[in-house]
Amino acid sequence: MIYEKFALYYDQFLDDKLYDVYYRLISKYHKEGTAIDLGTGTAPLAIKLAKNNFHVTGTDTSEHMLEQAYNNAVLADVHINLFIHDILSPLPQDYDVITMASDVINYLEDENEMIQAFKNIKNAMNKNSIFVFDFLRISYLNKIDNYKEDILLEDELLEWSVVKTNLENQIKHTLKFGKIKEVHYQKTYTIKKF
Repeated sequence: MIYEKFALYYDQFLDDKLYDVYYRLISKYHKEGTAIDLGTGTAPLAIKLAKNNFHVTGTDTSEHMLEQAYNNAVLADVHINLFIHDILSPLPQDYDVITMASDVINYLEDENEMIQAFKNIKNAMNKNSIFVFDFLRISYLNKIDNYKEDILLEDELLEWSVVKTNLENQIKHTLKFGKIKEVHYQKTYTIKKF
């Protein structure tokens, strides 16, 4: 994603119902406690948790997304600790709730990175912790192949295209925002035991 500019518009593309589903699932196990939202983006889930008695930390690799997350938290009148963090790096403490929404896991390059991320998450869990995440399925990658859309955002055009690559179960997003062009890859895996 083009986070420099796109962070300002990112919330327009989110499905709020997804975060409601996350919260309902989490609240079955915890009504309060510590939570970390990995790959928080503009922090919609982190804000929902903070509004509901959780002490929340949000992390992302994009400074621009975290700036927008901070603005969103201020507007929502909640406090969220925000910091830059790569899910391939260990977490500094354990948490009652660990979340990773909006297919963050699919941005990892390979199976080794995925295993490392899950090890880091496991090491940040206590005996009562829960970990909730989502991921893109192979059927979705097949469905979105050759997707194209032009989206007018205020006075600039976002050109978005998605194609499958030559690597198994990988797609390439190409986004053009004015003269800025950025390419991102997402990969998914078959379900198997590790």
